[in-house]
Amino acid sequence: MAENPVKRYGFIVFLSTIFFHLILMDGGIYDLLKVKLKARTARLAIMQMEDENAALSRELRRIREDDQYLEEMVRKKYGLVREGEKVYRVEQ
Repeated sequence: MAENPVKRYGFIVFLSTIFFHLILMDGGIYDLLKVKLKARTARLAIMQMEDENAALSRELRRIREDDQYLEEMVRKKYGLVREGEKVYRVEQ
C-alpha cells in the first residue's frame, strides 16, 4: 500500500527541521564542537605555560642556590670581572 505523499513530505520536513536545529542552531552540535576546540586549545596553552613555569622555577632555584652559576650569568650579561683579573679584547 502506497504511503500518503503529504505525510511522507511532512515527515521529511519535520526531520530536516530537527536536523537543522541539532546541527546549526545555538547550542547545537556545531557550537559544541567549537567549544570543545577552544577548550582543547586552552588546555594546550595551559600545559605550555606550566612547562615554562617549571623551567623558570628551576632556573630561579639554581640562581638562588648556586653561587658559581649566578656569577657566570652576571659576568656574561654585564661583562663584569673580578678585581685583579685582566680582560683581553680580541678584535677581528
